[in-house]
Amino acid sequence: MSNSLMHLLLVPTRLSLWILSLVYYILVYGTAGITSCLVLIRIAWTGFRDPYGTFQWTTRKRPPDCLKDPALGDHAYLKGRSSGLRFHYVTKGDHRKPLMLFLHGFPENWYSWRYQLQEFSSHYHTVALDLRGCGDSDAPVQLEEYSLDTLLFDIRDTIDELGHTSCILVGHDWGGMLAWHFALERPDMVQRLIVMNAPHPASWLDAVLRRPSQLLRSGHACFFQLPMLPEIVLSLEDFKVLVRSLFCGKNLGIRNKSRRLTETQLEGYLYQLSQPGGLTGPLNYFRSLLRFKISHTFISMSLHQDVGVPCMLIWGEADNILVEGMSGGTRPYVRGPVVIHTIPECSHWVQQDQPERVNKLVWDFVLDKDIIKHNH
Repeated sequence: MSNSLMHLLLVPTRLSLWILSLVYYILVYGTAGITSCLVLIRIAWTGFRDPYGTFQWTTRKRPPDCLKDPALGDHAYLKGRSSGLRFHYVTKGDHRKPLMLFLHGFPENWYSWRYQLQEFSSHYHTVALDLRGCGDSDAPVQLEEYSLDTLLFDIRDTIDELGHTSCILVGHDWGGMLAWHFALERPDMVQRLIVMNAPHPASWLDAVLRRPSQLLRSGHACFFQLPMLPEIVLSLEDFKVLVRSLFCGKNLGIRNKSRRLTETQLEGYLYQLSQPGGLTGPLNYFRSLLRFKISHTFISMSLHQDVGVPCMLIWGEADNILVEGMSGGTRPYVRGPVVIHTIPECSHWVQQDQPERVNKLVWDFVLDKDIIKHNH
């Protein structure tokens, strides 16, 4: 077949992808504009009522005690071979045992995996990584430094530097999104994949295009595409919206009363985020991943069906950030063994909200009990 004929046959496909990309970006940046208007109105109102309380924030001078708790594990650093960046992580368990690697979401750090670090250290070398730009890891400034390929190299380098060739990969929120992509790109390095409240990339795009309500619920992610303004807004009222509303708010916060975050635990997230420039790194995940998501998503849609990595998706049903039921959209895109669990009355912060239930599901999955139960 001649090259000219091949190019001609590809025209409809390229045109369809261009139109879909255009629709996607119109939705994203249109939502960003609407959200920014609503945010500015709210700032004007709260600033008028309480100007001092609204326009003040505090840079934390020292890390809170919860980040230094020796019971959670040992603090260490590694250097990424691909990037040269220094990555902070907390580890617990014998390094000779199989690796269980945890990837956090936004606006979290390694501390979100405190319950799992202790639970699984008896059988695994558990490691909770601070992703680049987050926690105590290096935070490059350039947006290009947060491209999806670069972030996936960080995961590969981490596994290598820890002395392992593969791992049980566990991710939540954006960490879950990275885990999905890493299992696609490097299935040889993933023994099992466990994702919490992060839909398959193709499932997410499908939900956005079919149900605009998902994009409206993800209005914060679209708003984060704007330069500088999100950093300013999230700092207001001493980071009230960023941390207190997300983790403790009535609609978005942890539902389990016995697991609601204390002030000290909230400071565990605020310490690094409150530092100068501390918000830009985490926000760059949204800016980069949404900007370049179309091409990677179509790769996922075409290739992910051939990935044979055993997968488990855990979904908190009371997640008010992502559309209810999106978890079920994952199954068509995974051809290997897949198990999906939903936890009633559980928020987006599933591993912190219901740690005992989550840990039990993970144990069943890694010990093969869950796959056997769902395949017979």
